[in-house]
Amino acid sequence: MSNETKRYTVIIYSENQIGLLAQVSNVFTRRSLSIWSLSAGASAIDGIHTITIVTDGTEKRVFEAVRQLEKRVDVLKVYHYSEEEIVYRELALYKVPTGKVIELGDIEDILARSNGKIVEINRDFTVIVKTGTTEETHELYDALQKYGIMQFQRSGRIAVSRERQEPVLDFLRRREEERNK
Repeated sequence: MSNETKRYTVIIYSENQIGLLAQVSNVFTRRSLSIWSLSAGASAIDGIHTITIVTDGTEKRVFEAVRQLEKRVDVLKVYHYSEEEIVYRELALYKVPTGKVIELGDIEDILARSNGKIVEINRDFTVIVKTGTTEETHELYDALQKYGIMQFQRSGRIAVSRERQEPVLDFLRRREEERNK
């Protein structure tokens, strides 16, 4: 395992239990791993939830956190991926003054280049949405600075592995076969 610090995405498959998120956070804190992004929600598997965490650390330190998380009864499986092993996106919302949008008149060009979309417009403000990588959402933020951004919010990362099949499905099938023996 490398001692090089890299960015990793950790995906935790679990039952939806009260207090689990706090316990997950504590594992990262004890391992001195900062959480850069966190997203939680339902998975494609009925009754199973995912927690997606982005962290920077050595592979060894991240692997130790993964092993610690898998010891929890309500955690089914945990995977960690390098940036190259996943496809990910984030969602960003930008609120800018409508007066500036009208005054400057080039919002369509900016949105066309960045694949951003207007989702609400009223007399006081315009809300723009963009999905993409962290870098892409930040580029649009920079381009919208001249409008005077009133609010900005970016979601946590959601990710899928580049593997052909979701690895947790194989894990759950094997576990079910062992139970039925």
